[in-house]
Amino acid sequence: MALEWLLAGLHFLAIFALLAILAGEMAMMGGRIDAEVVGRLARLDAWYGVAAAGVLAAGLARVFLGDKGPLYYEANVLFWAKMAVFALAGGLSVPPTLQFLGWRRAARADPSFAPSPRAIASVRRTLLAEAALFALLPILAAGMARGFGA
Repeated sequence: MALEWLLAGLHFLAIFALLAILAGEMAMMGGRIDAEVVGRLARLDAWYGVAAAGVLAAGLARVFLGDKGPLYYEANVLFWAKMAVFALAGGLSVPPTLQFLGWRRAARADPSFAPSPRAIASVRRTLLAEAALFALLPILAAGMARGFGA
């Protein structure tokens, strides 16, 4: 019981960190983006990857070490829906990451670098789509916690 509590707590902390970082990226993308902001975005995005790995690690630990056990999750359609949504959000996070890295490279070569309005708009849309997907996760989790999907 204590292990389940610990794993759930770690899972939630990693989720909250991931969402805070995503919100930070969205906020930074809302203002003027210059070489300094590009550097901060790239560093923040690296932490996004760390938080996503934490979410995944804590979630897998809950599956294999938690009270319900892997058979519960294996048979639950809402669990698989959560995994699909999380994977889709993870896939959507790749283009902004690549964009931030490219912008950082360009900003290091030219301190007056500023991304194009079109590139900025594309990243903003992608971050918004990620946030929309993340909004589905607590709905699916709440159903799972109440025995739906089995």
